[in-house]
Amino acid sequence: MTFEDWFTTEFAVRQAYIDSLEDIRTLTSNFPKALINGYDGNKTAPITFVPGKKYRLRVISMSVNNWFKFRIPGHKMTIIEADGVESMPLEVDGLILGPGQRYSAIVTAHDSAQFNYIYNVTSYSQTLFSQGLIPLMYTGLINYRDGAPVKTIPAPSDEHLVWPEETAMQVADKQVPLPVDRRIELTMKKFTHTHHQHQTTLGNTLYKPVLVPTLYTALLMGDLAANSSVYGPQTNAYILKHLEVVEIVINNPELEDHTFHFHGHNVQVIETGPYGNSSTENREPVAHKVSGPWPMWRDTIQVHGFEFIRVRFRADNPGVWFLHCHLAWHEYNGVAVVFVEAPGVLQQRQSVPKEMVEMCKRQGIPTQGNGAGNQGFDLSGLPPAVYPSS
Repeated sequence: MTFEDWFTTEFAVRQAYIDSLEDIRTLTSNFPKALINGYDGNKTAPITFVPGKKYRLRVISMSVNNWFKFRIPGHKMTIIEADGVESMPLEVDGLILGPGQRYSAIVTAHDSAQFNYIYNVTSYSQTLFSQGLIPLMYTGLINYRDGAPVKTIPAPSDEHLVWPEETAMQVADKQVPLPVDRRIELTMKKFTHTHHQHQTTLGNTLYKPVLVPTLYTALLMGDLAANSSVYGPQTNAYILKHLEVVEIVINNPELEDHTFHFHGHNVQVIETGPYGNSSTENREPVAHKVSGPWPMWRDTIQVHGFEFIRVRFRADNPGVWFLHCHLAWHEYNGVAVVFVEAPGVLQQRQSVPKEMVEMCKRQGIPTQGNGAGNQGFDLSGLPPAVYPSS
């Protein structure tokens, strides 16, 4: 099953509207509907269940803004995979998927075809929730028998249901927590930029593309590729040593929830807990939770408002890898950092294909030098980096 938010205007139009707001929480339009399996949420074809059979539901969030909750009242789900990584079985009442997250869950059909059932999908955005614009509710049919009556099942409140949490899952191959060689702490900072544009950073500055693709600089700058300065401050580049275990801590001191996607790596979810002053938004502090003996690995993690998350991975995949918020307007505005992983090893193993060089030349994209297309540390020609106001 696929869930996606469905906007009726192009991204550039939506972004211009968001940028014009004094406060994002005053948003009164421009919110999405939802598609389920590619169709208008309430028009999706029924899902057929045969009594007594077990089904693996592969549930995918293709969203760029909204979260999705998915339940089949009267049926339990057993999670066996997240983001392509097999997990120990975890029984839940339903799934919560942030933008970009994926799950597989086993659902066992009832032994009788006496009744059909209704599945529920809720599409919501934490930013828009208080405006009454969403959540949006969608339903579909679990069809045991054509024409069978639909069984009515009382709907308990969400807090009385079991939902998956980042720290509750355990990896199937029972990998223990990695020993840490290096720690990188990333604290999100919100500030107001020009024309009242509300911006959030993940690293020291807003991420902005530079003139020369960072991968080319890593491949072609020799020993200087191990110095983060050659990529330009706009890239928020961190140089990782080959095979070191890196612990990333992401701190979110603001109200908004985020999902973050790691390119090039799955990460081991170690711990979540409270961060910042949630009382400013009349929100209870989040609970402190530590993963069990075999922390789950995945590539897309949720970081809720006023929360931190601690994850780990081994730098065993030389390359240039993006870590970004999966909300499209946050990624566009630069809520991202870049990991330049083992550039010396990368240079030994890979080179730039001539087809890529030709493609860049046709588009006027330089393919040599530092981030500005110059030699050494001369970054003249790059637009100024945008730093949070002090």
